[in-house]
Amino acid sequence: MEKQALRPETLRSSPPVAGERAAIGRSITIRGEVTGEEDLLIQGRVEGSVDLKEQAVTVGREGTVKANISGRMVTVEGEVEGDLTALEQVILRSSARVQGDITAPRVVLEDGATFRGGIDMGAPTGKGEGAGHRSSMTANKSSEPVQPSTGPTGAAVVQKKDTADSVSKAGA
Repeated sequence: MEKQALRPETLRSSPPVAGERAAIGRSITIRGEVTGEEDLLIQGRVEGSVDLKEQAVTVGREGTVKANISGRMVTVEGEVEGDLTALEQVILRSSARVQGDITAPRVVLEDGATFRGGIDMGAPTGKGEGAGHRSSMTANKSSEPVQPSTGPTGAAVVQKKDTADSVSKAGA
């Protein structure tokens, strides 16, 4: 019998399977940079940065994050002190406590969520360009206007529209 040589491609780990999600448990604390190729659930504590641009990032009810978070989709149920950037959408659940700016084409704020920061729903620009005024409930004036609508849970759902220029919480 011939021994089979290990080829480099057999040493590499296989890409994550669709639907896989890594988790940082309640008793885990991470200080530094978190990167990866799969969706992430944070139930523990993270300090530093979370950069999963192509993946979904969820900060669970027990999660505490002192970091900027980048992902395809970012959902917060716990506490975040840092900026949230998403390619598709940021969702702040009713239990969320967020201090930092949000940059995403769609933003959902459920009734009861605590948020302090700015929202930018405009097209990404280079640093130093298009630095328009932002507030916690008004989109960047240099971007397309936005129109709030109510989602299935009664949360404010913010999407770009042609008619209005401000964002308000549902029922306010």
